[in-house]
Amino acid sequence: MYLPLYNDSEKKYYVKIPSKLCFSAVSIPLFAFVICVMLTMYKDFDSANNTHCKVPNIFPSISASIGNYEPQGTIWKLAIYIHAPIRFYIITLRWKYYKSVIQDNCIIIVKLAVFLNVIENFSLLGLTHWTSSKNYPYHEVCFKTFIGTSIFYMMFTCIMLSKYRRRPNITYRERHSVKLKWRAFIVNISSFTLAAYFFLRHNRLCEPYIYSMFGLSEYVVVISNILFHLTTAYDLQINFICLTNKGIVTE
Repeated sequence: MYLPLYNDSEKKYYVKIPSKLCFSAVSIPLFAFVICVMLTMYKDFDSANNTHCKVPNIFPSISASIGNYEPQGTIWKLAIYIHAPIRFYIITLRWKYYKSVIQDNCIIIVKLAVFLNVIENFSLLGLTHWTSSKNYPYHEVCFKTFIGTSIFYMMFTCIMLSKYRRRPNITYRERHSVKLKWRAFIVNISSFTLAAYFFLRHNRLCEPYIYSMFGLSEYVVVISNILFHLTTAYDLQINFICLTNKGIVTE
């Protein structure tokens, strides 16, 4: 009698996690970020909005909100450290997805995009570990690396999924995913440009509330980046992520 070389029924499940729960875990930094900003505005408003030229402001910068005060610093670090393993695992799923839908002659761009995504995640861990108030040189390098790699990763991903698919006809779900990615990317790069403008203007002219506009623009940069990565849920059409005796598998 013929016996199959591999039998799904022989798989032993240790953990079986719904994919929606796994992708939702990636949004943990979003909730932590909102909590940190609200706590800073409530309990550390005056010191967080204090600048070198003593002009009034209403929104603290991200660095002040997540790194200069407690328990905000601990909340942010826990959120980043807890969700990091899931985020790195999702990178491997993205790599498989890109290889399956992007044309073979664009594999170099796929590898570059995934590489940038990996560096982006390590940079996020770095700027979280080294705060601006205690380790500014390291924090600055990690921040600049994070911004640069995230922008180029989003750009390459949008271009690949729009122009270089194996098949021209895509489903409504795939089309919607690409549309959301483009919107998040445009909002991200626009808000980063505004943040740079307000930062330079504040340092040059020291006008009231300009530093708050810088902080508000930073908020949009963070939120749009998180929303871009959450669109992965539309791309990876899987129901469960499972830990089995065969390793980590998806269903």
